[in-house]
This record gives sequence, C-alpha cells and structure tokens, in this order.
Amino acid sequence: MPNEPIFGSSPEEASAHHRAPVFSSPETARSLKWDAILDQLPYGLVILGPEQQVRHENATCRHLLGFGVVEKGGLEGWLGAVCPDPTHREKVISSWREHIWRNQLTRTFTLKTSEQKLREIEFRSSLLQDGGITLTIEDVTEATRMEETMRHGKLKFRALFSHSETGTVLVDRTGRIIDANPSFLAFTGISLKDLRLSTLSELLHPHDAEALSVNESESIRREVRVRARESEKRSLLTYVPIGEPGDPPALGIYLFSIPGSGENETKLAARLQCVAMKAQALLQAVPDLILLIDEDGRVMDFAPPPRKWSEIEPDDSWISKPLSSAWPLLGNLFEKCRDQFATEGRATHADIRNSKRDGFEFAVSFSPCGDGAVLAVVRNQSELRSLRDRDQWQTRAFDSSPMPLINVAHDGVILAANPSAGDLLGHSDGTLKGLNFSSFLAGGESAFKEAIASIGTEKGECHTPLLRTGGASILATSHFVSVKPGDSASGFLIFLEMEAVRHGPKSNHALSLSHQKRQHGLRNQLQVVTSLFSLEPQGAAARDSFLRWQIRLRAMAQACPDNDTSLVWIFPLLRNLADEICSLTGHGPGRREVIINGNDDFALDVPGATPFSLLIGEMMRLILATRQGGPGPQLSLDLQSRGAGGFALFVRPGTHRQFLFSDRESELETL
Repeated sequence: MPNEPIFGSSPEEASAHHRAPVFSSPETARSLKWDAILDQLPYGLVILGPEQQVRHENATCRHLLGFGVVEKGGLEGWLGAVCPDPTHREKVISSWREHIWRNQLTRTFTLKTSEQKLREIEFRSSLLQDGGITLTIEDVTEATRMEETMRHGKLKFRALFSHSETGTVLVDRTGRIIDANPSFLAFTGISLKDLRLSTLSELLHPHDAEALSVNESESIRREVRVRARESEKRSLLTYVPIGEPGDPPALGIYLFSIPGSGENETKLAARLQCVAMKAQALLQAVPDLILLIDEDGRVMDFAPPPRKWSEIEPDDSWISKPLSSAWPLLGNLFEKCRDQFATEGRATHADIRNSKRDGFEFAVSFSPCGDGAVLAVVRNQSELRSLRDRDQWQTRAFDSSPMPLINVAHDGVILAANPSAGDLLGHSDGTLKGLNFSSFLAGGESAFKEAIASIGTEKGECHTPLLRTGGASILATSHFVSVKPGDSASGFLIFLEMEAVRHGPKSNHALSLSHQKRQHGLRNQLQVVTSLFSLEPQGAAARDSFLRWQIRLRAMAQACPDNDTSLVWIFPLLRNLADEICSLTGHGPGRREVIINGNDDFALDVPGATPFSLLIGEMMRLILATRQGGPGPQLSLDLQSRGAGGFALFVRPGTHRQFLFSDRESELETL
C-alpha cells in the first residue's frame, strides 16, 4: 500500500475507529484507488465534514437500504427517507443529532428499506480533527434477532426452571450442584446454600450414583433413592447431558419426579386435553379464518373456517409461504398496515371488498402477539352484504309502491306502513305506526279476527270498508298474507286494494246497490236518446248535437248521491265526468287529459249538484271535443276553499289551448 497520509496527526487518532480506515483529506478519499477499496467494505462508510456535509459515501452505504446519502441531500434527508412514519422519524433524527453527531455514541435504529422491509441498522461514529466524523453503518438485523431469541430462550428456561413442579438440578462437569429449583429444595428439605457445598453423587444412594457415572454422556431414565434431610426418598430420575456430541458434557440437568406427581401429571394432562378440546371447539364455532403470520410476512399456521368459503379456500400449501403469494389481496393489506401493528403495537381493523354486484367482502383484524408475530382474523361478510343489499331494495320497494302496504303484528298493531297507505287512511304524516289496524276497519276487532281466520281457507281477504280519519268510508279489499307461511304469530303484510272512494259517515253495500240502480236507470234513458238521434240526418250538426246531449245526460247521471246523506262529493264527480267525456271524444284516460287539484272533502246537495255537473260537462266539452295541439293535459281544474264551507272552481285550458265557441249564441245561452 502506498505511503499516503491518513486523517489525524498520530497513530492513536488514526485507529480511533478500528473498523473503518480513514484517510488524510477529502481529496485523498475521493481518489479512484481508495474509492475502490472503500466500496469493498462489508459495512457502510460515510465521512462528514463539520457542517455535516458529505465528503465520501461508499457503495455499501448506497445499497444498504436502497437510498444514497448524497442522493437524499445529506444524512438527515436520508434518515427521513428510511423512516416513513413521522413520529418514528422525529425520534431517530433527534437521537442522531444528540447521541451520534455530538457525543459519538453507538445507536441502533429500526429503518425501512426501499422495498418496505424493516431492518436493524447500527451507527458508530468517531470524531475527526477538523470537527467532522467518520460514520460506519452496519445491518445487524440477524444478530439482533439472534440475541433477542437467546434472551427469550434464557427467560423461558428460567421460568420453566423456577415454576416447574418437577425437581430440577443443574450440575457442572465435576458433579457440583450449580442450581436447584424450589420443587427440589422442598423435596429434599435442604437449602440451596447447603446443596451448593456438595455434589449430586453425595445426595444419591452409592449404587445409583455409580450407575449414573458410568453413562454420564447419555440420557438416562431410572428410579433412584435420594438422601433428603429427614429420610431417604425414592424418585424417578431423568438425566439430560448438555454439550456437543462426542465430548464430555459441560453441564447436566437432572429431573426428579416428585412422589405423587404422577397423579398430578395425569390430572394436568387431562386438564390440558380438556383445554385443547375447548380451544378446538371454539375455533370450529367461530366462523372466521385465523392466520398466524411471522414478522417477515410468512404464514406460520392457520385455522380454517368451520365451513368452506366459496371466495377462497386455504390449505396446507399456505404454511411457510409469503402471505402475498398465498392470498395477494390480504398480503397487500398486511404490508399497508404493517407500521400500525409492528411499530406502534396496536391492533388494526380493515375491510377487503369487491365492488362488483356479486362481489365479496371480508373484515380483517391484525393483532401483534409477541416475537414479531401477528394474528390475523378474517371474517367473511359476503353473505351479510348480500342480505344488506336485498334489505335495501326491499325497503325501497315497500316505500315506493303505489299500492298501500301495511305490516302488522299478530295482535293488529301496525309495525310499518308505506306512504301510500298513510295517504289512503288519512295519516300522510307517517303516524300510522303504533296504531291498531282494527280501528280502521268498519267491523272493528271482530272483522280483523275473521280476516285472520280466513287465511289458508279462502284467500285471506277482508271486504269490510275502511274508515279514514274524520269518518270517511272507503270500499277496499284488504289482503292478509302471513310474514312467515303458516305462522300467524309472526305477523301479517296487508295489501289494500281500493274498489271505490265512498265519502260520508255511512256507507254500506245496500246504499251502493241503490246508487248503481239509479245510475243504471239514467243509462237506459241515455240509450233511448242515442237511438232517437240515429233517426236524424247524419251531418256535422247532428253529430255535434248528439255529443252535446250525450255529455248532458251523463253529467246528470253523475250528479246522483251515492249514500243517504243527499250529498254529491265534488272531487269524484269531476273525475268521473272527465272519464266519461274523454271516452266520448276519443281521448286517453281522463286522469291524463284533465288535472284536478284541491281538497276532496267538498260536497253539494242534489239540487245544486245537477246544474253544477251540467256546467262542468259543457266546459270540458269546449276543450276536449276540439283537437288542439300542445303539451301536457288538456284542461286544469282547481278547487279552492271559501268561507262557511263553500268552495271556488277555477277552470283553465291547457298550454296553447282555449275555449272554442263554434255557435256563440247557443254557447252563451248554455253557460
């Protein structure tokens, strides 16, 4: 090696860091010859100036975590890149400034590579004469894990040694007792201080001690006699040598089964078997997939769900396989959530779902369970999602149905009702819930019970009129359907099919028949008039006269009361007139051509209803009998309330339409 000066003015300063040779100046360190040598070092080397400026960085440092210090603008920028978590980044950078840069202490940090893998990185620094430092960076992940494993192993051994019910004695190669657990001390009645002053052979019967000394390099299991403080006791001894095969054992462990412990062991085994059976039953009862994942993301073990899932089927090929290979979706979620349960040590809950119509949905929980392992519990919620979607469209269909629907309990209490049912029964504000459906039946509770009794024998139909709020009566058929077939205790779904709207405090079948007879008689008269008009010349004037008299007679027929109150209800009168005139003039349904707005509680007595009906019939004819183009309805009628129970009627032609007077004198005379 050429005689080039090194950093520092003395050999002691040059060897301040025994693992990293450093050189006299940045110019020398940058020489190609030394760059090649430094790049071969098995650890990262960074030389920093007094202001933390990077003088040199070898190739190992650049490849250690996938980021270069120079690439990230300095050491603190580099630490920020390998510490994605803001809280952890702040702690690492603070420790770098205080412990490594200022005090040249050795520290180990948990950092993340560019491939998102956690590594344990050790930082060592030494001070240079000009105020800069040399920094060696080494990956000590495996050594750290090995030390942690050994430490855990010692703790586990000490826990087993101290709490085991089996007497345990640790003996060195000379036979001297090094340690004994509390069970052996209680068995012999000798203190640990006194035991350490003797050998194990002195505690055994000479014949047993001789038999053990002959085979001290092999495991032995035999019954021996132990000299306790008060008497000699028998025990089953198990000898386990500790050392390399073929060499004299460095240590020996002697296990003494305490008398009566056989029964205890049997009970313990029975309890453990019972616990195992309960654990197995619990795993079978829980409808979840349970995975044990190590810190490298590999599947250590799993408990399958009690019944197969159609979405995914785990098998033994998952064992020791990376989770990202066994189940890519779950593996991707595991990597995204790793910081929360690996670094922060808290449980994480997330969902995996498919947006397709028949897609799957899983609920996942990650929980740290020690030694870097993670327990993943996966719940299949695909079926629950399907039920939830079905409930949504069923609820929407129930609420949006134009047919009145009511869900009642077995005792008649209304559990739910759609808006159509609320409008029909006079509870448009949604206050039907909690009321009893029998209160809306003209026959009361007895009619309700008869309807329930008819389910299965007829069709579950009730023809009893319904009573609206305020006393109005509605002719409707109530169809009863059991929510669960054959189980009346589960409640009913009631479909209300309207027959006719019947106003007034009294409305029964006899009155309905009387009204139908009056209507039938007027229609017979209408047929006579029609036959008489057929004898007239068939010109335009005759057809116009025929239509006029048809409308007048039909208007008079509609002005008949339908109950014994001698009242004609205006809203049904207008609706029926519209239907009659639309059918005569060749239009579509009256509900499409004539729009009627207003309160349906207005009524007239018979003397006033007849001329009113004739007047409205003439007004409808003036629009509907003449084809006029334009969008929307042909005619609009608005009923508005006036004082003392009166009302006003506003008649407006549709858009771009008008009243047409073909014969002005006769029209004015009629109006």
